[in-house]
Amino acid sequence: MRTILALAFLVSFVASLFLTVIARRLALRLGFVDRPGGRKQHLAPMPKGGGFAIVLASCFLVLGSAALAYLWEREPSVLPVPPELQEDVARAARTLPLLLYILGGGLAVAFFGLWDDLRPLRPVQKLAAQLVIATVIVITSGMRISAFIPVDWIQVSITVAWIVLLTNSFNLLDNMDGLSGTVAFVCGAALLILTLQTAQFFIAGFVLALMGAVLGFLFFNFPPATIFMGDMGSMFIGYMLATATVLTTFVNGARMNPLFPLMVPLIIFAVPLYDTLSVLAIRLRHKRPVMVGDRNHFSHRLHRLGMSPRRVLLTVGLITLATSLGATIPYGSSAWRVCVPAVQAVAVVCVIVLLELVSVEIHYDEPTDTTDQAGQKDRDTPPGRP
Repeated sequence: MRTILALAFLVSFVASLFLTVIARRLALRLGFVDRPGGRKQHLAPMPKGGGFAIVLASCFLVLGSAALAYLWEREPSVLPVPPELQEDVARAARTLPLLLYILGGGLAVAFFGLWDDLRPLRPVQKLAAQLVIATVIVITSGMRISAFIPVDWIQVSITVAWIVLLTNSFNLLDNMDGLSGTVAFVCGAALLILTLQTAQFFIAGFVLALMGAVLGFLFFNFPPATIFMGDMGSMFIGYMLATATVLTTFVNGARMNPLFPLMVPLIIFAVPLYDTLSVLAIRLRHKRPVMVGDRNHFSHRLHRLGMSPRRVLLTVGLITLATSLGATIPYGSSAWRVCVPAVQAVAVVCVIVLLELVSVEIHYDEPTDTTDQAGQKDRDTPPGRP
């Protein structure tokens, strides 16, 4: 199984490398670029086709693997499978219908992200599209965040809210070179460790496929970037991680404390959630429209503290590592052990808040004419653009 999972990551990674090169050339040829001008820092048109590479590399591998598993279940003689893997392959085959729902939703999210890249949508239109897609997928697929509440419509509401929140959080993070992809890779790694600890190998393969696709793209997106993922890529990444979280079973054993499955996802994604909530809080405090873009995201605030774009990326990546890794340790059933990773994550975030508080108070910028990830991404003077 380890060999298969490693192969899944490698195939997705290599595919993403080649697809990113192709996407970059096609984007430049077709004029699918983010053009310089205004307050933007990059001096040449920057291709925005990185999302194609991420979507195709991850979806092709996941869907192809599930299709092969389904074929083996129907005709075992066609594809020889070692006896020790037959149970896992059969389980993967049974998940094919669910997988089709999830990937269908991912492609729909990517489509609206592409539309937003080509012809910017209004914030309300973008949010409405995400809500509709998430609601349809949750209801038709049957996946739920139960939260120990035995009421179906509440479970559906919580699940839809989580998918939309995480989709927008990673969309918001795509405001500097390499940031959204780096945070997604680290959060995905934490989720991967949890799925391996609980022998949820199919979800592990699902996450690895996305991680490989993201890493292949990052080779071209680290500052200074030569290609952007666009809303197509960032929204797809957030959606896929959100659905992977919903599919993952965090309860391991009858004695598991009920706080654990509720807190673990919040701890893993503490950084993207902090970025989203903090920038909304700043706008509300200064009585600015919450869907109007500005330069007060987490990365912008660190940049104003004097960090270079690469140091901002390193800092955010290390903070994500420090918070998310705490969720990978088995804490047992004691309530105080379950609270340890949450306290750790909150402490790290509070330190960051204290360090940047003065900068936020002094350097609040006026909103730009463009909208950010809640609508159209703010591309004005993002740190690290070449």
